[in-house]
Amino acid sequence: MGKRPSHDRKVVDLSVRRGKSASVTDAFGATIDRDDQHALPANEQILGLLSNILFDESLPFYAAALDGTVIHINHHYEKIDRSLGDTTLAPGAADCVGKFRVPSLKPVIDDVLASDTTVRAEEIVTINNRDRVFLGRHIPVRNERREIIAVAGTYEDVTMQIRGIEEANKTQAQFQDFARASSDWFFECDSDLRISSLSERFTAIVGQPASLFIGSRFEQFGRFDTNMEGRYDGTRAMNSRKPFREQLFVVSDPSGSELKFHLSGVPVFDRKTGNFEGFRGVGMDVTSLYAQSDERQAAKDNLESLFAELTRKNIALDVATEQATSALRAKNEFLAAMSHELRTPLNAIIGFAEAFTQQTFGQLDDAYIDYSRDIRSSGQHLLGLINDILDVAVIEGGGLSLQLDQVDVQDLINKAVHMNIEAAKAKGLKTSMLNVSSNLSVHVDERRTTQILVNLLSNAIKFTPEGGEIGIEVNKSTDDTLSLTVWDTGIGISEDQQKHVFDKFHQVTEHIYSRRQEGTGLGLHISCQLARKMNGDLTVESEEGKGSRFTVTLPLAKGPVLDSNFI
Repeated sequence: MGKRPSHDRKVVDLSVRRGKSASVTDAFGATIDRDDQHALPANEQILGLLSNILFDESLPFYAAALDGTVIHINHHYEKIDRSLGDTTLAPGAADCVGKFRVPSLKPVIDDVLASDTTVRAEEIVTINNRDRVFLGRHIPVRNERREIIAVAGTYEDVTMQIRGIEEANKTQAQFQDFARASSDWFFECDSDLRISSLSERFTAIVGQPASLFIGSRFEQFGRFDTNMEGRYDGTRAMNSRKPFREQLFVVSDPSGSELKFHLSGVPVFDRKTGNFEGFRGVGMDVTSLYAQSDERQAAKDNLESLFAELTRKNIALDVATEQATSALRAKNEFLAAMSHELRTPLNAIIGFAEAFTQQTFGQLDDAYIDYSRDIRSSGQHLLGLINDILDVAVIEGGGLSLQLDQVDVQDLINKAVHMNIEAAKAKGLKTSMLNVSSNLSVHVDERRTTQILVNLLSNAIKFTPEGGEIGIEVNKSTDDTLSLTVWDTGIGISEDQQKHVFDKFHQVTEHIYSRRQEGTGLGLHISCQLARKMNGDLTVESEEGKGSRFTVTLPLAKGPVLDSNFI
């Protein structure tokens, strides 16, 4: 705001956005001049009527004619006007500036004339680089005929009130945001614990208008129940006027479905008297949470039931296993005893049959010699069966005793071949491939390993037709094991039968040739068990009609390295 003239006339300058070089006639505002050149725009009647208007003298005050000419201002207005600088409190654009008029007052005057009553308007201006809010009250001035002849107004600084309201609104908005983020709905109760207010969110959830619940107690439209933590103290806490948290409250919707909420509330007391005024609180919809909890509990109960049933069955299985073990032990003990008792007289029978065959006690007829051979052959066969049964009983009873030692592979092969070579030649089989050599040693029980090889060679001879061929292969594996393979060009084993050849009492019976072979079906089972007891294994490869390959794998002993070539 520019400096006011220093001559003796009184000038009230309410210019808007005026520059320092602007002239008085070009300035935004009006000049009240009491010299001889200008007559007073507003007549004495208007000034006289101003004395009849009641207003707060501590507020900035102005009076203006209906054309916008400023008639009167007080010193408070002058003080504010000086503080505003190049702006003005009056609203409106000042694009038509007159020497005695303030065009920016014209919009207010027009509003007063249009409404025929006092007009209120807020004005925001900047003083000392801070925004200030003024509430303007623009009052019509009437003559004796109740005609509006002027407008008077005051400006009240309401910056603090407005800022307070804005802060309160901001705080309320923040509270609403926090409340919406932490809960679903709100409630208030009076001192009788009757609901006085409910948020719209609750009525949206339950699908019923709030008027149905206002004035009611919680127990009248729902029920408190035990929550997940096992607490049920919501009603007691409210009656005791104590805070409570996450109390389960159940409400039925119009369809009959149960809606579950966690209620939390605090008591409200009058700050001056301390009188109890009610409760304020929030509710959280936990229907789905409790449904999930019920599902988890049902699954847990089901698992516990299954576990109990499984435990019961395991106990029954343990009992059955113990009974089976006892029965197996009794069977094995019986078989061992019977085998031992049978072998003693059987050895005598075989011995006498051999004596008769060799005519040790004198000359016999050829018929008796043939009978003696049959008795010896049958006795030896029966003794083999008894030995097999005894071996199975010993293995299954856990009484198998092994003497593991370093044994030459060549000695094992020679013993097994020697015990079967005559039977192979008698059947007309080619045996040249049985002549193999090796300087390796294996860590095994010599007698049991010989038993495995004898059994494999015996089977190869038994199931290979006349004119066929049998052989042995020796291979050193890379994992410190040795493989001994007994092969033949016999009847072979079907793929379905191969998975059962190591089972007890299993015999290959689908081939017409195999039906003529005698045996218990225990030889391969015993051989496989013996190999595994010595940290080895026994496997089979076979093609029906082309022959079989049985490979026993045994652990190598520390000794000489295998020759590069085998014969």
